[in-house]
Amino acid sequence: MEILRKSRTFVSDMETKIETTNTGGKVLVFDGEEIVGRLEFSFDGNVMSIDHTYAFKKGMGIGGVLVSAANDYAVSKGLKVKPVCSFATAWYDRHPQFGDILNSAS
Repeated sequence: MEILRKSRTFVSDMETKIETTNTGGKVLVFDGEEIVGRLEFSFDGNVMSIDHTYAFKKGMGIGGVLVSAANDYAVSKGLKVKPVCSFATAWYDRHPQFGDILNSAS
């Protein structure tokens, strides 16, 4: 499990945890001890599909923290990303600087 702290989030003590298996994984966002968001992803070769993004509290930027953490993980592992869920698709539309890691064979 990898733990990443994000200083650019709206809540200073939000923390992300990434858990992976051979077929996929999840990103969890914590506000203190409380889980406030979850992102699920799956692997197909060197492509990581972002399948679902859930924010359990609104207006805190949790969805962005989730996709950003998944994106950072993909970059660190040399993976391409296929944004399947609509939130991840919108996030990549707003962050064109990451277009080079998107899977063009979608």
